[in-house]
Amino acid sequence: MTYRDKFSASEHKAHYQNIATKVLREMTALRASVDTSPNTPRRWVWELLQNAKDVHRGEGVKIKISEIEKDGKDYLAFQHDGLPFTADNIRFLIEQISSKDREKKEDGRRKETGKFGTGFLTTHMLSEKVKVVGVAKEEGLDYRKFSFTLDRSGFELHEIIAAVEKSKSQIVDIDGLKPYLDYKEAEFNTKFVYLLEDNLSRQVKNQGIADLHVNLPYALCFVNEINSVILENRSISYQVLNEDIIDKSLHLKVVAVKIANSGQVPQNLNFAILSSGLTSIAIPIERKKDSTTINPIVPNVPRIFCDFPLIGTESFPFPAIINNPNFNLTDPRDGIFLTDSTRANRLTDENKQILEDAVKLYFDLLDHAIENDWKNLHLLAKLGYLREPVKSNTSVEWYERMIQKPLRKKLARSKIVRNANGKLCSVLNDQDKECIWFPSGGTKEIREITWDLANLWFPYALPQKEHVEYWTHTIWSECGKLTLLKFSEFVEHYKTLSNFVGPLKNTDPIEWLNLFYDLLSKDEKEFVAIMEAKAIVPDQNGNFVKKSQLSKQIDKIPELFKDILKLFGTDIRSKLVNDEITIHFEDHDYYSLSDAVKTINAEVLEKTNDREVAQNFRPALNLLIRYFSDNPSSAKAHFPGIYSKKHLLYDDEEIMDNINRAEELKDLLSIFEVSSADELRKKFETLSSDKPSLLPVTEEILIAMGITNIEEWDDAMRDTDLQSLFDHRSVPTKDMFVLSHSHIDRARKRVIQHLRKLVDDYNLDELDVNTAPTILAGISKHERPVKIVFRPAYSKEVIVYYGAEKDTLDYADAELWVDDGTEVWQVSLGHILKKNNIKKFPI
Repeated sequence: MTYRDKFSASEHKAHYQNIATKVLREMTALRASVDTSPNTPRRWVWELLQNAKDVHRGEGVKIKISEIEKDGKDYLAFQHDGLPFTADNIRFLIEQISSKDREKKEDGRRKETGKFGTGFLTTHMLSEKVKVVGVAKEEGLDYRKFSFTLDRSGFELHEIIAAVEKSKSQIVDIDGLKPYLDYKEAEFNTKFVYLLEDNLSRQVKNQGIADLHVNLPYALCFVNEINSVILENRSISYQVLNEDIIDKSLHLKVVAVKIANSGQVPQNLNFAILSSGLTSIAIPIERKKDSTTINPIVPNVPRIFCDFPLIGTESFPFPAIINNPNFNLTDPRDGIFLTDSTRANRLTDENKQILEDAVKLYFDLLDHAIENDWKNLHLLAKLGYLREPVKSNTSVEWYERMIQKPLRKKLARSKIVRNANGKLCSVLNDQDKECIWFPSGGTKEIREITWDLANLWFPYALPQKEHVEYWTHTIWSECGKLTLLKFSEFVEHYKTLSNFVGPLKNTDPIEWLNLFYDLLSKDEKEFVAIMEAKAIVPDQNGNFVKKSQLSKQIDKIPELFKDILKLFGTDIRSKLVNDEITIHFEDHDYYSLSDAVKTINAEVLEKTNDREVAQNFRPALNLLIRYFSDNPSSAKAHFPGIYSKKHLLYDDEEIMDNINRAEELKDLLSIFEVSSADELRKKFETLSSDKPSLLPVTEEILIAMGITNIEEWDDAMRDTDLQSLFDHRSVPTKDMFVLSHSHIDRARKRVIQHLRKLVDDYNLDELDVNTAPTILAGISKHERPVKIVFRPAYSKEVIVYYGAEKDTLDYADAELWVDDGTEVWQVSLGHILKKNNIKKFPI
């Protein structure tokens, strides 16, 4: 043997050693991942489809996949009617050498997607032994029909080498075969048959076919070289039905893919495809005669296609499918490289440029969809974040700068959100302020209740309820998140219960607040933090304060006691939660009648120690004196100490005045020969007089008249009829006006709250409280406008003096309502006649 022979033998051995090493390495990796990887079992069908596509005849290759049961064994056969095998094809298949041609056609496409390289080894996860049946044809030679077995079942290099040599031996004498004279181009002449030996093989088959159902319609939109795919045993076929150009300037078309299933009505899937050069983006749509609706992209559809899906790119954050046949792929075809490098990398740069072109296509598609009123525009906002395995092949900085930021900027200012009123809105306005608030919370229940409550307030700034969960997983940091904290800030902004009435249409604010507190309580941690930080609970003055500043009233405390305490400088209403609020308070946060009594006792004892100091609190002491006079039994029970010394509550002048009046009363009783003041009063009632007695000005009179300041009092005194009723020496004090204003404000709130409950009769949507201090306008009753005059009537009387009130009550559609401290009710004409014993009056 010569050295030449030695070198030749060594070269032959090295060649087979390289083949076996490559095959064994790839098979080892595939065997290790087929049970654990979600991607490996899905790849086989796409490798076979790619190989079939690369041998199309021009009009598109037909493909058939058959599941066969024979002699108690299961097989899968993949067949196509593409071009015959060449000698190179057969050799590359046996030796597992890729014949992928990196050169490009005239249109810029690469000549082949990939053929018989390492990707083809994934088909061996169906079976490590594959029978190949086909027809060989070389120019100048006859057609030859052949078959051989590809065996990749070995675990050692020598086993793989032996299997390769055996496959070659089965084909090496092809010239000795008879010419194949019955060859017909339209028949399925190429066949790969896989024996499904175990459950894993059958599982891989099922996963691949399931992936085919999901992703083949997209692939058919991108790949013109495939005519149809038939699943023979399942009687299902896939084929492009038609293409409809809907915007030539944008290169926008709709591709309809027909899915025929024996015995069922064919299903047509539509896809909007927008292209520029070789780059395309696609979204699923539904077309009707006069509308187009965007459909969601199912989660297991890869976002990147290189004609066929790149299994593993499902998590690539982009709101459409991107296709380009010239993507530069990772070796297992599970992604593309988008990394940064200090050195120039043409392949990575090409990938980045394709994706940047896809962003521009997306902008055009978004604008077209908005202009043409496509439905479900919100689905075009689905972006997300970089996650593994995509993240490991992608520069985060590049993605955020060139893809994520431009997309979000465009989306935020495009009208893609349909609000609860059915109107399309943008996420942000031109000043980057929130136009829409997306309910946000730890659970779906919290988000739904948040939406329900916000919808009673600002439906124009909410997404439609059925879209809330979609937006929960779509919005980004710049979007307005309606968290429980943010919602609480909105409530706190209104500061008072009366301010809060306006925003809530047809909703009682107290009822709304109770529902809101229930919502907060569903997140205990948030509830505690918000209640400590935010002033969102109304006190009995109607002001929003922090819960920690309030106590819960557990007894019925007379309003008079609260008035007395307020005049003493202790506004207990500001420390008590509104009676109708149902929020939970601990026992140590309760406030009882006995607490109020103790406070009044303490205040009286402190203030009456010094006569000069007591003078500053004369209105409070006067109210207490009047309470003692009107309610002696309860006064003795609550205030036994100060009641027994009630004379100390009077000032010296009042005592002298009372003594003088007592003497005068005694003289009058003697003069008129009666024994009591009551007899004297009755005697006076029987006497006629041209001039009525003058009345002193009290808080009750101011409240009954609805007067809250000195200007209104002066104006009232210009009325000669009223002037004649009051002692000109009586001048209202500032405290009287404060108390009057408080009672009128309280009566207004209680009347409004009561009317809002009468939803079958009254509509307060256009309520106007600014017409006059005691008049409510903008109300309709049974769809007719009605004006309402209201008054506090805690002293059981009403004095009407305002010209606006008289003018208002002069109308037929006008009503007088009062709050007597216990209930709110309407004063009827009959009530006035009967109560005042009026039997006749001028008209």
